[in-house]
Amino acid sequence: MKEQPQTTGKVALTYGTLLGVLSITQAVILYITNSLLDQNWVTAVVGFAIMIGMIVYGQMVFKKGNGGYMNFKEALKVGVGIAITGALIAALYNFIFLTFIEPGFVDLIVEKQREAMIEQSPNMTEAQIEQGLAMAGQFARPWVQSSFQIVGGIFFGFIISLISGLILKTENPYQD
Repeated sequence: MKEQPQTTGKVALTYGTLLGVLSITQAVILYITNSLLDQNWVTAVVGFAIMIGMIVYGQMVFKKGNGGYMNFKEALKVGVGIAITGALIAALYNFIFLTFIEPGFVDLIVEKQREAMIEQSPNMTEAQIEQGLAMAGQFARPWVQSSFQIVGGIFFGFIISLISGLILKTENPYQD
């Protein structure tokens, strides 16, 4: 019995779900360790490495499941599919977290921004600070954060898929 080749959708859904779960796991670890507000470049690099790893690994699984062949279009479909699935799952968790699990977290974000503004520009008036925080508060809303998370995930997923797809592609010489 001949083994069925991998489909772009199945691989994207499988590894995109894994990407979403790993992203949620990272967020939960940061929350449990009270580090969620203190994110730094290390946190960003870890999140980015998880995304790169899942996209590249998913493309490699697809390629292996198709006799060692994967054209550029397939690599892009798999990679972007993984990124979209992962971003949607992570954004849904983020929305649920900010809306139901820890609804006061947005206020903590705004307060942290207040402290940063005062530290960076000690000569700002209270009116200027309040005006800046009003704008920051609009961007801290759960649906806005989740929307940016989806758009950012798709954008970076596309870039990663583009690069890894160019590296991993192997055209099938027997395909017409």
